[in-house]
Amino acid sequence: MTGTVKRRWSFRTRLTALIAAVFVAGGTALLVVQYFLVQGLFNTAIDGLIRCVDDDGVTVMAGGNPPADAECTEITGSAESDGISQVTVGNDGEQLLVEQTTVVSQEVLSGLLLWSVVILLVFTAVAVVAASWLSRRSFVRIGQITDTTKRITHHDLHQRLDLPGPADEIKELGDTIDGMLNGLEASFTRQARFITNASHELRTPLTTTRTALEIPLVQGHVPPDLEPAVQRALEANQRSEQLIAALLKLAQATTAARGEIQESVDLAAIIDQCITEHQGAIANANLSVTTHLPSVTIGAADPTLLGLAIDNLIDNAIRHNQYGGTIQITTGTADDGGWVQVTNSGARFSADEAARLIEPFNRGHTTRTYSHTTRTTGGGASLGLGLTLVQNIADWMGATLQLTPNEDGGVVARLEF
Repeated sequence: MTGTVKRRWSFRTRLTALIAAVFVAGGTALLVVQYFLVQGLFNTAIDGLIRCVDDDGVTVMAGGNPPADAECTEITGSAESDGISQVTVGNDGEQLLVEQTTVVSQEVLSGLLLWSVVILLVFTAVAVVAASWLSRRSFVRIGQITDTTKRITHHDLHQRLDLPGPADEIKELGDTIDGMLNGLEASFTRQARFITNASHELRTPLTTTRTALEIPLVQGHVPPDLEPAVQRALEANQRSEQLIAALLKLAQATTAARGEIQESVDLAAIIDQCITEHQGAIANANLSVTTHLPSVTIGAADPTLLGLAIDNLIDNAIRHNQYGGTIQITTGTADDGGWVQVTNSGARFSADEAARLIEPFNRGHTTRTYSHTTRTTGGGASLGLGLTLVQNIADWMGATLQLTPNEDGGVVARLEF
């Protein structure tokens, strides 16, 4: 049974609700205190009424300073009757005065209560709007941090937040992230520089070793019993050269600048060129290649890196196939871009095994049983670096690489732009 995941409010929504609740609670408390205060003042005024009458028995005033010629009597004592506070002082006139005063106070309090509720509702709406504005204003710079960090990848670590504003906690957070990016950029740069320098430095001794082994072998100066050992040494030397070339290409794909992306690339043209270059290997493995290549143009792409990615996809489909197998290459468009898909026959993989093929030096079922007779081109596929290289190029281009098992055996590699 699948449970329903309850969606929590965002922090900004919760902050808005908290600020509005504080405002409404404060306004409610103020109105309640005001209501009871006014009620108390009315009760105090009624309890201290003074009725003043003239010689004819007509009421002159109630409360305050009486006229000099008026006869005044302080009203004391109270009782409740029909919700009206009545005070009896000895005649009906005096009782009527208090009844009318009490009715007026009750009407005022009722009106005050009604308007208090109206004011509270209006104040609640104003509080919600004000709280939303305050929270939005508070999150403007945090939004800047989020937007910028989303654009930053390990391929363009040169971007910085450079957050404006006062030197507060948010500014300190932005400066801390900038410092972290400085360290990451320096680390990635040193790593790429090390791989590039090491690859170049290792090429010279490997080339010298290969030459030193090939010359006596070609000239026939190697005894027959030593020729197998020399051949194995040459094969090991060749594999080392391929590994260095693949690592160099990985470093170049990782450190390429995005500013160099300026061209629109036709996928069909690149695929046709790659198939032509691999015709020899396709024929040797007796593979059947079918293509469906409608016109698909990838805008603002690097043709060299894109060609390298597709070449490695096709090379991987050739190498990890079965004799007499099949390869299907198709392209297409979606709402958000184009795609190329390469499907090959071969050994069966689970979904997890297919997804792990992008890991460096993972050659599937042959990871631990590398064949020295496998055709090599230096692209990295025979070393288990071909799909890793495709993944790095896809990351650099903002594309995605999906590897899924083919139902009849083999792998379906889909590169989406």
